[in-house]
Amino acid sequence: MKKKYYLLLLFCGFLMTTIHAQVIIGGRIGGGYSYGHYRVIRRPAPVSRRVVKQAPYNPVVYVSVGYGFPNLDANQFSEYYGLYKGSATQRGPVTASIDYRYSRYASIGLLATYGKVSVPYNNYYNNYQGSTSLENWSVMANFMQYSPLSQTATLYFREAIGVNIGSAVSTGSVAPIEPNTFAYQLGVGAKFEISKNTAFFAEAGYGKYILHGGLSFSFK
Repeated sequence: MKKKYYLLLLFCGFLMTTIHAQVIIGGRIGGGYSYGHYRVIRRPAPVSRRVVKQAPYNPVVYVSVGYGFPNLDANQFSEYYGLYKGSATQRGPVTASIDYRYSRYASIGLLATYGKVSVPYNNYYNNYQGSTSLENWSVMANFMQYSPLSQTATLYFREAIGVNIGSAVSTGSVAPIEPNTFAYQLGVGAKFEISKNTAFFAEAGYGKYILHGGLSFSFK
């Protein structure tokens, strides 16, 4: 009789142990749920990514005119012992360019400038001793990169390199100078459309000028 009770207690213990093991194995851990001994994990539905295809780009030709300030050709004027530079008078540089924008992000073209700058020299007693004037043309290959800011505004970067064609004249006791033949301009600016084919641009840089502004006309 006692053997039956021992066997019954042993069977109940085994049954409790089995049920406890099933709860641990089949119970919910983190996300998902289970059926019996099998764990079912819910996978998130794949997110569809919609790719917006840009319309083909139509090349554009820009013709631009502008004015720069100050005329940095004045940096070519020499310092002389016993002579002191006075206030410079300048004209330009006036700029004109034609650029072929072959993609949304780049163009290539030509940039031309014209300017004239004169500097008087005085001695220690502020007496006039002479002057130097430089009239200069430049022609440069013009490389532009573009980054659209909005539907009507575009940021751009300019790298231009080329040659100066200048003539210098000195008077009085001021020695003549040899004009620099190397020309360059680096700049960053922005274009703002004011009509369908016309934009205003403003730029800051170094080379022929520091500040630059003007109008740009587009032709497709």
